[in-house]
Amino acid sequence: MTATGQPPRRKGALRPVELAQASVMAALCAATAIIAVVVPFAAGLSLLGTVPMGLLAYRYRLRVLLTATVAGGIIAFLIAGMGGFMTVVNCAYIGGLTGIVKRRGRGTPTVFVAALVAGAAFGAAVVVALSVLSRLRHLLFESVTANVTGTAAIIARIPNMQGVAERLKHDFAIALDYWPLLFFGSGVVSITFVSLVGWWALSRVMDRLFGIPDVHKLEASADALSDGEAVAPVPTRLRDVHFRYPSADHDALGPLTMTVEPGEHLAITGANGSGKTTLMLMLAGREPTAGRIERPGAVGLGRIGGTAVIMQHPESQVLGTRVADDVVWGLPPGAVTDVPQLLEEVGLDGMAERDTGGLSGGELQRLAVAAALAREPSLLIADEVTSMVDQQGRDALMGVLSGLTRRHQMSLVHITHYNDEADAADRTVDLTGGPGGDDNTDMVETSEAPTATAVPGHDTAPVLELRGVSHEYGSGTPWAATALRDISFTVNEGDGVLIHGLNGSGKSTLAWIVAGLTVPTEGDCLLDGAPVADQVGAVAISFQAARLQLMRGRVDLEIASAAGFSVRESARVTEALATVGLDASLAKRRIDQLSGGQMRRVVLAGLLARKPRALILDEPLAGLDAASGRGLLRLLAQLRRTANLTVVVISHDFTGLEELCPRTLHLEGGALVPTPTAAGGRA
Repeated sequence: MTATGQPPRRKGALRPVELAQASVMAALCAATAIIAVVVPFAAGLSLLGTVPMGLLAYRYRLRVLLTATVAGGIIAFLIAGMGGFMTVVNCAYIGGLTGIVKRRGRGTPTVFVAALVAGAAFGAAVVVALSVLSRLRHLLFESVTANVTGTAAIIARIPNMQGVAERLKHDFAIALDYWPLLFFGSGVVSITFVSLVGWWALSRVMDRLFGIPDVHKLEASADALSDGEAVAPVPTRLRDVHFRYPSADHDALGPLTMTVEPGEHLAITGANGSGKTTLMLMLAGREPTAGRIERPGAVGLGRIGGTAVIMQHPESQVLGTRVADDVVWGLPPGAVTDVPQLLEEVGLDGMAERDTGGLSGGELQRLAVAAALAREPSLLIADEVTSMVDQQGRDALMGVLSGLTRRHQMSLVHITHYNDEADAADRTVDLTGGPGGDDNTDMVETSEAPTATAVPGHDTAPVLELRGVSHEYGSGTPWAATALRDISFTVNEGDGVLIHGLNGSGKSTLAWIVAGLTVPTEGDCLLDGAPVADQVGAVAISFQAARLQLMRGRVDLEIASAAGFSVRESARVTEALATVGLDASLAKRRIDQLSGGQMRRVVLAGLLARKPRALILDEPLAGLDAASGRGLLRLLAQLRRTANLTVVVISHDFTGLEELCPRTLHLEGGALVPTPTAAGGRA
């Protein structure tokens, strides 16, 4: 890392990470430019396009910014014409100037000088172009003259301003005789003005972005090799290791002494906040704040024969639009990979030509395993990779992972909350019980899916009522796909309903319809007898990834924003925290300093403070340890009993849900069925 905390500058062709960043930022900028050009009165939105370009210029080489500009410009030109192309170029200029100046630690004087130079170059280019293209010059003169004449006519209608209007037309006619100076000066002034305004606005946005700690970032320096150093991440020996994140007042991990031996399958377990993800980061190359990590060579993160990491959310790792392309994404030129064999090994045989956008969660995770194996890693780290998939996908994924160390010359470190997954390992390190411990009793138990129950009769009117709900994505197009078919059920006040089914069965679509965020293509979804889509917010929904639902930087700000009251009402913030079993002292804590369980409770605190008519929880137990899961379920069950809270839960995990959800509905292929059709068919 450099002294400014940025990755060292590289020479040569774009690396995979640079190409990926350029692609994503180009798409964001192009989308913003297209909206700014196509949507009436939306030109001001083009300023948003400067943010991704500014981040690229700050974090990467100029070559990355140019690549993103070309890609984004082409996309915008094909969809929105020359206006879209020029908007992307303008965003790249402002963002690039701001990012480079901030990276070099300079300020407004540097921007002003650079803007003068850019303005002079732009003005000179305009003069040269108009000198050569005489017909364009005359057309431009007539257009500008018409605009000035129109402005003068408007001014002349103001009492006592006729002289000003005539003077404007006379002075402009004289200035037009000296058009090279006029257009050159206009170019300098306009570019300088735009640059300074862009710098003023964008630099403040970037300052706020840089103030958000990226505590879970994999270090780019781990990919750098010193002269003569070989890639050899195992055996890895951690000796009295500690790690503390910047600005934290306590260690996130440590003291820890452990080893990862060649060819072993090691399970890492522990409660939320025990340091499992921190350990993953250090195994992947991040340096500890105390103690030492010994390896025979370099970590080689992402390199052939080095270290590969599979994350909890596979969508964040899938870059190719085609399965076969994703497997080989980022491999060095000349690398030979047997893609069909790898896909067969992970259970994706014959899917090389499939679109990655049509894969289920379990299939995406197995694709991530195949992409990792394509690098022939000596160390593979799997970080809670089964927490977001159904039981069928979990079993298939574990069938792949559990045999990797026998089929390949590699070590596997599997971070998990599940007892049966830890049992499949050669050895377990429990961070809660201490390094090297075998205290594995407080883990998430797996259980069979409950049998779907009949809808009980109620004398009271239902809170939620679905009548013949069906939904089709892409209706009327060749890509139309049916997600739900003829769904009918009721949820009365105080009910607790569990909805389960395999990935792709329509659970999330159903949740969005019940929350009023999606209008079904057929049928009705009613809340208190009226369409729920007309009452958005009355039904609260908690998504799978709690962190993505937390939009503010601090706990009190998040709760107040979600609930719709002022953050100055500290008593209401305290009350909301107490409702979900959190201490008032957490109110001033940054969101990124919370554990996974705390994040879920903060989301619930904000939602419950709004007093919703019903609450939908999409995978509320995903990523939680056993104790956090039990505590969350006890809390919700108590609220259902005491506050008559109406709860709908969508979950792949069923242990402990009996009290919260006495009723169970099973989705299969977009339709409700009476019982699961496969043993243990959990969603």
